[in-house]
Amino acid sequence: MNKTDKLVVVLLFCALIGWSFLSKKNRPAPEVGENAPAVETAVADGAPVGATTTRDVAATNAPVAPVAPVAEVVHAAPEQTAVLQNDEVRLVFSSWGAGITLAELTQYPETMDADSGPVVFDFSKRPSLSYANLPGLTVADDFELRTLSGVNGMELKRENASGLSLSRVAMLTNGYALVVTDTIINNSDAAISIPESKMNLGPMPNVKTKAKTRGISYLGVDTFGAAEKSRIAMRGKAITKLFGVKGGCSRPDLSNAPLTMSLPVNEPLLWVASKNKFFAQVLDTSDDNTTCEIFGGREDSPTSFTLSEVSAAVSFAETVLEPGESFERTTSYYVGPKKYSELRALGHKQDHIMLRSWPWFGWWRGACVGLLWLMNALKAITFNYGIAVILLTIIVKVVFWPVTHKGTESMKRMQKLQPQLKKLREKHKDNPKKLQEKQMLLYRENNVNPVAGCLPMVIQMPVFIALFTVLRSAVELRYASFLWIADLSEPEGLLAGTIPYLTGGINILPLLMTGTMVLQQRLTPSAGDPQQQKMMQFMPLMMLFVFYNMASGLVLYWTVSQLLSILQLVMQQRKDKAQAVA
Repeated sequence: MNKTDKLVVVLLFCALIGWSFLSKKNRPAPEVGENAPAVETAVADGAPVGATTTRDVAATNAPVAPVAPVAEVVHAAPEQTAVLQNDEVRLVFSSWGAGITLAELTQYPETMDADSGPVVFDFSKRPSLSYANLPGLTVADDFELRTLSGVNGMELKRENASGLSLSRVAMLTNGYALVVTDTIINNSDAAISIPESKMNLGPMPNVKTKAKTRGISYLGVDTFGAAEKSRIAMRGKAITKLFGVKGGCSRPDLSNAPLTMSLPVNEPLLWVASKNKFFAQVLDTSDDNTTCEIFGGREDSPTSFTLSEVSAAVSFAETVLEPGESFERTTSYYVGPKKYSELRALGHKQDHIMLRSWPWFGWWRGACVGLLWLMNALKAITFNYGIAVILLTIIVKVVFWPVTHKGTESMKRMQKLQPQLKKLREKHKDNPKKLQEKQMLLYRENNVNPVAGCLPMVIQMPVFIALFTVLRSAVELRYASFLWIADLSEPEGLLAGTIPYLTGGINILPLLMTGTMVLQQRLTPSAGDPQQQKMMQFMPLMMLFVFYNMASGLVLYWTVSQLLSILQLVMQQRKDKAQAVA
């Protein structure tokens, strides 16, 4: 990498920092009604969806009214549970509300310990697929539960005092997707008005990470509109703002902030998903007349904000059933890893949960998909993701070698012109316009493009951003080891907890990466403004700061890329010396 290219790297990381702002700009604002003030809703921890109070956003300093505790539900019958499972997932259904109280992902260990159990999500506080505001058919009510013979399914049934009955059939086949068919029947002699009801997604907790980078949260809720040409809306930032947290370096005052908040999304939706860094729940109703409500919970701290869980509830419109009339609602529910192949198989663009694209940036998503596929293909051959990342780096470097070589040659020609450029600067130091004209004339006479040295980095910028997106949250890298690195999806964290002031431990790879950058700077032909060259000397330190708590897989990619650049420079210098001697 040439020294002029370093400036482009600065711009690259400014782009990475600005990426979140760009994403926020493209997220639709929550709809709260035409010309109406925005409203936030405070929800008591563990309260049913319907138990809420409201406050105006404009009154940010106003105390939040505490929500009255919800009376404990006393069930007429003891809880019964039944299990649906296959090779990938184990789901526990409860007769209390006909929802899922526990999901176990059998292929993914909870920790790196050899005796670790699988990843388990506890939804008992708000069971997934349970109804709220459907009288007599909620988590407060007892359902009959029976397994179905000959298939991997079960049926849950209940009829309320008004004669409205719910019959739920849940079927689990292969993978992580569950198909739920609800049949609601009016068995009474009179019409029954069914109010707006909600189907819950269980609370999605955060995952423990070694990185202590302030302000980063992988928890979020995504929604996908039912309208034609809709695109995914990522609402993680909107959840954070509910608590009055604006981001940056400011320390929010959370002494009066509630522990849980909610936000209505008043637009027709096709599906809604709650997610953390590696796993997701997706509720697809295949109904273009649904909205949703988003929930977020924070850790109990008066000064430090950390989002601890997110969830959502899909809302169904009010309807009326005449005597003997019924309707059927089919829902697809996914609980599993944020794995592209699994999410893509669900259809309805649910794979955008992992890799989002903008209308004007769709090719970038294609680059992400291609790089992810290539990494997995290389792992299938080498049986190690660390080696796969190294081979991926080599392939990317080979593909871009022609433009990199062209940039290096341009910088060498620029270096030869430095004495003449220096004379021009001294001669026309009081006339910038004349200086620019003379410099451009000199470039043309010597067939030199002053920006050609930046071209390699500009072209590689989208690839790097795509790799950044793929490697930082690819579930494939979770607990994938390589040499001394225990987990390529996390910083190394060596000697974590044993060194004062370094609770996250020591990360060696970023230090090696910084060393390669310093060495590359010494080998790269110097050209350009001397002041700019001095600024570029601080580039390795900036990169160390940016990369220190990044995923090890991403740091490994950049370190190997630097080593290959150094090898290319050494080979080119030896070739130039051989030609000079000849």
